[in-house]
Amino acid sequence: MKGPQQYIKGCICGLAWSLLLWGGVQSEVHAQLVNPGFEVSSNLPSAPGMWHLLPGWNNALSGLSSPDFFHINGTLGGDLPETPVAMVHPYEGGGVAGLAVIKRNGAGQPLSREYLVQEFEAPLVVGQHYRLSFHFTNGERIPTSLSGLSVNGVGIALSPEQPTQFGDGVLDLPPVFSFPYARYEEGWSQVTLTFLADAPHRFLTIGVFLPDDALEAEVSSGTNPTMAYYYFDAFELEPVPPPGDPSPMPEDEVKAPSIQDDAEDAGFGMFVPNAFSPNGDGLNDLFEPKVGDVLPVSFQIFSRWGTLIAELDPGRPQWDGKDQNGQVLEPGVYIWSLQWPRSTPKSSRNQQGPVMLLN
Repeated sequence: MKGPQQYIKGCICGLAWSLLLWGGVQSEVHAQLVNPGFEVSSNLPSAPGMWHLLPGWNNALSGLSSPDFFHINGTLGGDLPETPVAMVHPYEGGGVAGLAVIKRNGAGQPLSREYLVQEFEAPLVVGQHYRLSFHFTNGERIPTSLSGLSVNGVGIALSPEQPTQFGDGVLDLPPVFSFPYARYEEGWSQVTLTFLADAPHRFLTIGVFLPDDALEAEVSSGTNPTMAYYYFDAFELEPVPPPGDPSPMPEDEVKAPSIQDDAEDAGFGMFVPNAFSPNGDGLNDLFEPKVGDVLPVSFQIFSRWGTLIAELDPGRPQWDGKDQNGQVLEPGVYIWSLQWPRSTPKSSRNQQGPVMLLN
């Protein structure tokens, strides 16, 4: 994070600090994860860019990028809730991590990126399904902050080997999940996804993996922000039975805010089904949301990895379970995403949620 260097806050004098040590009992949900809530550190942060205080995490071995560690007992520019970027309270515990996933540079210059990487205690088991969840927020921006952009493509990538970022350039990794649109949340929001381990992945990387020309950055707060900054907390990872198992865990899903409730609060009168079965039996063959009197400007379908699948008529959206080339897609969870016109409240302008494609 490249916040204002002159940021100074009153020092908490006489604060007794005891070094946090490895140990204690971790829950089964955290069995693969190391320091999943940023509660273990070698010292308290006193400035931005102190990711190196977090055991189990690194900055993709970059010589330039500096993700941040903030703590409620930190000092100067390393404390919470008032950081150099935004006002943020931890989702749980005392610490959070943050990074400028993109930062604009001069005209014609590539974007700068920051990544945060965790090494699991043991590699994922190939062929095993896992459920991963985490919380993120952009916080409540402060007037002096350079943040305020939101961007599509913020997500999670997995790899068997330690990722290495050259300078502040893009990491060429296939994400297991990414936001299909530019998402901005002042409060904490949870994301949950289920995936199949296709390799003995040992590293989890947070950031934006799309090339510059595929990114859509929007001004979500402030007048002339130069970076999209996101905070993260409370990671969880657990093995789960595969979809269709006779004793399944809770349904395969990607969680999102309560879309139907948000839409009703905004007066849109919207209804979106959560499943359909395009098998030609005449029953529930189409995904047909009802958008109400206020028409969205776009309605899109994405894979859970952020790939655009279909563009629907925003006034009368219908999807037959095929991609843009007319190919029938595999059963599973897909993401719908719509954008309302700018005359609607900014907090409700973008909506997204999961839909299950059944046989």
